Amino acid sequence: MVVIYESTRKKIILDPGHGGKFPGTVEGGSIEKNIVLQVSQRIRTKLVNEGALVYMTRTTDKDFGGTTAGTDINNRVAYINNNIPASHALVSIHVNAIGGRIGSFYQQNATASKTFAETIQRACTPWFDVFGCYSADFAILRDTTKASAKSLIEIGVIDDYELNAAWKQERIASAIVDGIRNYLS
Repeated sequence: MVVIYESTRKKIILDPGHGGKFPGTVEGGSIEKNIVLQVSQRIRTKLVNEGALVYMTRTTDKDFGGTTAGTDINNRVAYINNNIPASHALVSIHVNAIGGRIGSFYQQNATASKTFAETIQRACTPWFDVFGCYSADFAILRDTTKASAKSLIEIGVIDDYELNAAWKQERIASAIVDGIRNYLS
């Protein structure tokens, strides 16, 4: 029997993007907030099975009370900063609009986050036609204070209807967990 002590467990903040009245990108029957919640739950299960302590920003279809998407994300950032303990990493899961980039994003000039995003990219590249690594200025990366290694991951574009399929979600979750594990090892 393996005993995992709280102080040695890897702590990960997992943020399924959007939620509630803010669906994210939508195309046909595909809705970003639903896809990212399902993928995030798969990631959480895998990480917990490996002994990690996972803090999710949402486990149901809820928003953070903003009247616009901008105020909602600011409320999400405040929720993380005020309610979640310091963690080793933060991962925010998203689906991009048609024509958008797929890959892991990090805050410019954030060395740990860049290394983290690059590690996730390497783990995901075998499973995607294109999976890049990009610097970006997203509030979830710029303004959260609870993890030094942070990445927003665009797992696909909304017109890829396979994102709704359990097998595709499982493949994506496994690749992301591989990247998280590789970085934290």
